[in-house]
Amino acid sequence: MNKPNLFSYATSELSQDAFLCWLIDWANHEFSEINPPLHDIGKSFIEAIFQKHGQLCPNIEHISITRQVDGLDILAVINHKYAILIEDKTYTRDHTNQLARYRAAVEKRGYHYQLPIYYKIGNQSNYDTVEAAGYKPFLRKDMLAILQEGYKRNITDSIFNDYYQHLLSIEEAYNKYKTAPLNEWKGLAWQGFYSELQNAGILGEWDYVSNPQGGFYGFWWHWKNGGDCQLYLQLEQEKLCVKIEVADKEKRAYLRTNWCQKVLEKSRDFQLHVKKPSRFGNGRYMTVAVLENYIITNKDGILDLTSTIDVLKRAEKLLDALTAVRTKQ
Repeated sequence: MNKPNLFSYATSELSQDAFLCWLIDWANHEFSEINPPLHDIGKSFIEAIFQKHGQLCPNIEHISITRQVDGLDILAVINHKYAILIEDKTYTRDHTNQLARYRAAVEKRGYHYQLPIYYKIGNQSNYDTVEAAGYKPFLRKDMLAILQEGYKRNITDSIFNDYYQHLLSIEEAYNKYKTAPLNEWKGLAWQGFYSELQNAGILGEWDYVSNPQGGFYGFWWHWKNGGDCQLYLQLEQEKLCVKIEVADKEKRAYLRTNWCQKVLEKSRDFQLHVKKPSRFGNGRYMTVAVLENYIITNKDGILDLTSTIDVLKRAEKLLDALTAVRTKQ
């Protein structure tokens, strides 16, 4: 039986900030004799941040830690010189130009040698805006690699072990798409699956899509020019949808019917058994055809990734063929 875990209840970013500050503080030399393994893990965290920026970590002689500095979650200054900026996004994302603002604010405080990181134990589709702002993503896998070393050294501190087990539980749920039947996949498993598709060369983006029916995790990619509209593919968890984007309200009804017919006819060339959606929408983004059960599984009901990707590649070729016909005309 699993024992109660502090971080099952302390789920806010402020709680996680407290843990990160606590771990960094353990790297102070004055704590090296109190708990040597935990002191070393604290140092390893700081060293990993330097490594993310391609820098060697200096001998740590002094650490100052401040929370909520001009909106930044954590500012840790090493040896009065090296400013580690930590923006902690547990399950949320960066927005507007907040990351650049934090760097500018720290610069005004006289810290010109900056090592900004974007700390994320949840998942997101990409980190383009993060990296453009000069931050290095420090992800769950990075922290797990550090905490694993502490676990191997038999650190018995309950805060340390609770946080380690908390991250392990998230990682296990994220990887469940590899080992569990489709009907057991939850939100984290869909995130893991979509991230796997990205790694396999399906060049799309994913996020949670809210709607009155309760929402779903969506993955969209392969935008093609259809003349009066844009065609693209979208996964809505168990469904693969062929969709169109139509800006002109007057043309939506005609285009959705026209493209539905074209997709249904052409899909047979690619052994894709798509069908008309149960109902048409009338917004800017509309589904014109649906392929249910696009995920291929083995005899045990477990994902067959290679076969599933083959289906998605055939769907890409379908859109290529549809738009190529239009171009030739």
